[in-house]
Formats: sequence, C-alpha cells, structure tokens
Amino acid sequence: MEDGSWLTLGRDYLYRNLWCAFRVDEVRLPGGQEIKYGVLESGGFAAVVPVTDVGDVVLVHQWRQPLAGFTLELPSGGVDAGEDPREAAARELFEETGYRAAGLECLTSVHTSTGRSTEVCHLFRCRAVRDERGPRPEPTEFIEVVELPLEEAVEMALSGVISDAATVLGLLWTEKWLYQMPR
Repeated sequence: MEDGSWLTLGRDYLYRNLWCAFRVDEVRLPGGQEIKYGVLESGGFAAVVPVTDVGDVVLVHQWRQPLAGFTLELPSGGVDAGEDPREAAARELFEETGYRAAGLECLTSVHTSTGRSTEVCHLFRCRAVRDERGPRPEPTEFIEVVELPLEEAVEMALSGVISDAATVLGLLWTEKWLYQMPR
C-alpha cells in the first residue's frame, strides 16, 4: 500500500440483477483508516453513432428512470457475457431503430465513471441502412427514433441539451473524424 493502492478487506453484495450489481467493499486506505466503499458492477455496454447517407445521425429519445426524465442518446445496450461488443452494437442499433450497421468501426472503449462503477462503454460508428423488418425494442423500451443532421446533434451536445456522456463523446469523435477525411 506504499504505492497508494487500497487493500480490499471484504465485499458484500446488496443487489444483483441481469444488468448490474451493487456491492460495498470494506477497504483499508494507505493511511490505515478503514472505510466502506460502494461500487456498481456492470458488464458494460456498446453504443453506436449511426450516420445515414444524407449525413443525419440516428438517435433515440427515451425515458431514463435514474434521471426521472427523457434523454436523447445514441442507440446502445448491454454487452451480454461472452458477447463481442461489436455484435452488441449492431444488435442494439437494429432493435432500437430498425437500422442495420454497415461498415461498423470501433471508436474507443472508455470507463464511464471510474470512481463509482466498473462499467465500460464500447463506442462504434457506422453507416446506417434502413431495414423495414425493424425496430424490435425490448418490452421495457419505449423509444422514439430521432434523425438529426450531425452538426445539429453536435451543437446540442456542446450546449448541454444532449448530456449522456457516451453520446457526447461519440458525436464529437465522429464529427472530428468526418472533418479529417479528404474531401
């Protein structure tokens, strides 16, 4: 612990479901003090920035219970145990929007809240191709599909109208990538 790391003395799970678990760790700090520390465990999720041939980004408008309000976000969803995040991104895009992913590319993987959670977001971008067989949302998903010009969505992210971290990162990263391409 001379390096500043914490020593885990015990771990107690208070809640588990299919998507996450909440645990409380008993830890000893480098100075010797013992505390309890809450951690949200998650298998992570995949999010995708789908851009249509006309340059619109496909987003989803949905209720988010932790915020007690609606958000505008990238299509996203959990990565099942043993599943490739790329497959999860493509699956979620179709289920939530009715679009298929063409040319799916990985942007990055980031930890969403390092002080509170083990969650990792796997972020992708693709060309969105409409598939008339979709969408097929899960029973708990009540989603409105919204298509906006990428530039407008980026402005909404920069002004705080879009506040979901994965969505903001994905939009900014995609805009940067598009403007670096030779024209």
